[in-house]
Amino acid sequence: MPRASVLAILVSILLAACSGGQGGSRQVSPDDVRSADFALLPCAASSEDAPCLLVVAGGKRVLFGTPSGLRKSMPGDTLASLDAVLLFSLQGPDLEGLDEVRNAGWTAGREGPLAVGGPSGTREVIAALNKAYELSDAQIFVETSPKGGFGAALLGVLPGEGDAKTDVFNTGDLVVTKIEASDGRAGYWVDYGGERAVLQPCGMTLAVKFNELDAFTLACGEEAPNAWPLQDVQYLVQDASAAP
Repeated sequence: MPRASVLAILVSILLAACSGGQGGSRQVSPDDVRSADFALLPCAASSEDAPCLLVVAGGKRVLFGTPSGLRKSMPGDTLASLDAVLLFSLQGPDLEGLDEVRNAGWTAGREGPLAVGGPSGTREVIAALNKAYELSDAQIFVETSPKGGFGAALLGVLPGEGDAKTDVFNTGDLVVTKIEASDGRAGYWVDYGGERAVLQPCGMTLAVKFNELDAFTLACGEEAPNAWPLQDVQYLVQDASAAP
C-alpha cells in the first residue's frame, strides 16, 4: 500500500477517535453547562419504555425519570448534586432506579434530603423507600459516615401530588409544571429563559396536547419530531449571561 494511503488511513482513525465516533459530538457533563444556560442531557439508562434525562438550567439539576441502571450510568457526584427528581409514573420500569439515586447520591456526598415529585401515590412510595432503608442507612452512617449526615439519606416530596396541572419545582427562573393523566402517568413542561421543553412519556398525550408554546418536545410515536431516548445534548439557552 502506498505510504500516502497509509497516512490518510491513520489520520482518519485519529480524527474518529478524537470525535468519540459520534460525528464530532462531545459528551457534555452537568459541570460543562453554564449557570445561566438551559440544557437537556442524555441519560444512558433511558429507553422508550422507561425514559430519563437530566435538565440543567439556572444552576439547578433536575432528573426526570428513574429507570434501572442509573447507578452505573451516571456518576455518583452527579447523583449527589441533584436538586430534585421527577417521576413519569409509578410503574416498575419508571421507578426501579429511584433507590439507586437515593442510595448512591447519599453515599457520594449529598448533603440534604432529595426532593421527589410525581403522580398520585408518590408520597406513599417515598415513605416506603425511606422505611425500607432505615436500618441500612443507620449501618452505613455508623460504618462510613457519609458527609451529608443521616438525614441526607432521606427522600422528600415535592408539592402538587394529585393535581392535574401544577407547578412542582419553581426557583423563580426555572419552573417545572406537571401534567398528570388519569392513568397515573405524568408529563412535564420545563420553562427557563423564555424557552420550554415538553417531556412526555410513551402512552401519554396531555403534556403535548395542552402545550400552546413553541417547545422542544420529547414524546413517542411517528408524529414526534424528537423521540425517546434523547441521543445528544440539547441546549435551549446557551452562552447566556447570569448578570442582570
